[in-house]
Amino acid sequence: MIGHLAGERESPREARRLSDAPATGLPRPSASGPGTSAASASAAREVAGVVVRVVDGDTVELRRSGSLVRVRLLGVDAPEVGSCFAGDSTARLRELLPTGSAVRVEYDTEPKDRYGRHLLYVWNARGVFVNEALARGGHAVGELHPPNRARHPQIAAAADAARRAGAGLWSGCASSPAPRPASSPAPRPPDAPAAPAGLPPGPPAGVPDVDCSDLDGPVWVGDADPHRLDRDGDGIGCDSR
Repeated sequence: MIGHLAGERESPREARRLSDAPATGLPRPSASGPGTSAASASAAREVAGVVVRVVDGDTVELRRSGSLVRVRLLGVDAPEVGSCFAGDSTARLRELLPTGSAVRVEYDTEPKDRYGRHLLYVWNARGVFVNEALARGGHAVGELHPPNRARHPQIAAAADAARRAGAGLWSGCASSPAPRPASSPAPRPPDAPAAPAGLPPGPPAGVPDVDCSDLDGPVWVGDADPHRLDRDGDGIGCDSR
């Protein structure tokens, strides 16, 4: 089905050569790259998909093998919807991944996050490594998503180059975000306000970044807001969309 959508038919020989992934006629990304270990490269699985919808600057929906899957781009964190440069980041991702276009994707060590999103590196129909392109253009910051580390050095280097050049959000916002390494949640002070009754806690730090579009409704973040979900500072995240 993917090969049909990509507008290309393979010969039996070609089909056998690409038997580990549906063919799309796209260039196969190299399994190695800056910072990519041999073990990580051999563990990576390359599969194909078609873009259905760009949700925000680091989230996209793909059609794969007849199923709709939500993808969180590995190694980057784009501004939350409604915050500075969020619209620019989303627009850039739509340019890189037009609706209906074919993509090549690659898993790392952990295929999904706790919210069921597929954690992927993505290459578009022109062979552009989308995760890196977002970081290099200043449309997202670099973010480590352990244990997925295979292409983190490559993406982090691109993000650092964008920061030094003042590209995108690094000069387009009054206070540019800093890359956020994975960390454990900071201990909450003893006198921290309690969550309102019936309001679930927000997602913890140390997991791939979560956006309000991934949650069912408002959550309590209090003074700690590792995913920047609380836009009005009242301790409740995603209460205004």
